[in-house]
Amino acid sequence: MKTFHYIVEGRVQKVGYRFYVGYRLSKLGLNGKIKNLDNGDVEIFLQGDEEKIFIGEKYLKMGSPLSKVENIRKNVVEKEEFFKFNIEY
Repeated sequence: MKTFHYIVEGRVQKVGYRFYVGYRLSKLGLNGKIKNLDNGDVEIFLQGDEEKIFIGEKYLKMGSPLSKVENIRKNVVEKEEFFKFNIEY
């Protein structure tokens, strides 16, 4: 299964980004995880229907009302299969 990996840069920590985006990705039926990185970025792994992933990417760019996404890096990686979506703290 394809796993899409994203690094989201900008004001994305302490502004509800993980919860806001994670909730929407989960509602789309995507599997994976979202977590904060020590450098202030957010890391996301997504698996699922590519059409839903395309929709999910819009949420990544939009972010929460208080966030400001400046850049998103995307690539495809080898990763174990996820069976649900997790918001890691």
